[in-house]
Amino acid sequence: MTRRFLHSSTLRFGISTAAIVVLLLWILGAFRRGVIHAGKQPVPAASAAGLATQKVMLQPVAAVTELVGTVQAEQLASLTSRVVANIVDLKVAAGQRVASGAPLVVLDDRELRRRLEQAQDARTGAEATLAQARSDYQRDQPVFDQHGLSAYDFEHTQTSLRIAEANLRRLQKAEQEAEVKLSYAVVRSPFAGIVVDRLANLGDQAAPGKPLLTLYQEGRLWLEVNVPEALAGRIHLRDRLPFRIDALGRDLQGQVVEIVPASDPSSRTVLARVRLPETRDVLPGMFGRLLLPAPPEPRLTVPGSAVVQAGQLTLVDVVQDGRVERRAVQLGLPVGDRIEVLSGLSTGETVVAGNAR
Repeated sequence: MTRRFLHSSTLRFGISTAAIVVLLLWILGAFRRGVIHAGKQPVPAASAAGLATQKVMLQPVAAVTELVGTVQAEQLASLTSRVVANIVDLKVAAGQRVASGAPLVVLDDRELRRRLEQAQDARTGAEATLAQARSDYQRDQPVFDQHGLSAYDFEHTQTSLRIAEANLRRLQKAEQEAEVKLSYAVVRSPFAGIVVDRLANLGDQAAPGKPLLTLYQEGRLWLEVNVPEALAGRIHLRDRLPFRIDALGRDLQGQVVEIVPASDPSSRTVLARVRLPETRDVLPGMFGRLLLPAPPEPRLTVPGSAVVQAGQLTLVDVVQDGRVERRAVQLGLPVGDRIEVLSGLSTGETVVAGNAR
């Protein structure tokens, strides 16, 4: 019984071992034919004969320092009411263009009109009082000149006239003030611009200091850039500098109009403002890059026709001992018909000025 058990165990162990060996041989390719094993079949190198080639060279390239900034409106207005009243009409929405003086918000003006009418009535009464005082003066003056009226009585007539004149002037100013306050019932645009946001709704109570809406002057934008102290000497008023708005994917040019004469102690930068050309597709808040030029620097370059793009790899064909080998490189910015090489090539090497394969 014991011998049978040992014999059965030995048999199972032998079968398992054999299966493992066969599996390993299959994984290693012992049962596959026609497989090209690594290192046994060299990749044939292409000949450089007859190919157009160029040297990798150092070329002076105008250096550019990118300074990040934000587009801001030169004039940004937050409009509020000058009187306390309920809103009865909102004539604009966010994004709407408005003309200078256009009505934006209309307030309930009934109380303001009542005060104007009261001022008008008071002024009408003062005019009547003044007319009576002038009539008394014209009547009493000849009598006083003929000594028919005492100096005391005539002085009283003169005083009444001066008081009536002063009272009319005071009430005329009060009427003018009431007219001005009535005009406050309509909030108008201080300039031609674009409404940024509406901050109130129909029926809300407007009050001084409570914003109703904001707008900025159209066509008056600038790029605000924080310039490091070390570069502040390279930017001057009235300089025309290129800048890029990433959201638009194109380069523009603007003029430096303001440089704040103080450095921010926390960031060690100086604020500069570059006025943008009039363009409707640039909006406040957009991200921009000011391209500050610097003296040219020697950079390694290759012709653009030498670059081959293979998926995520950027390659060039390098000539070595009459043969062509393909090499991965890292490129920088274009320089005319050539491209800056950041890594992968050295000065004096020869590249194929076109696809060799």
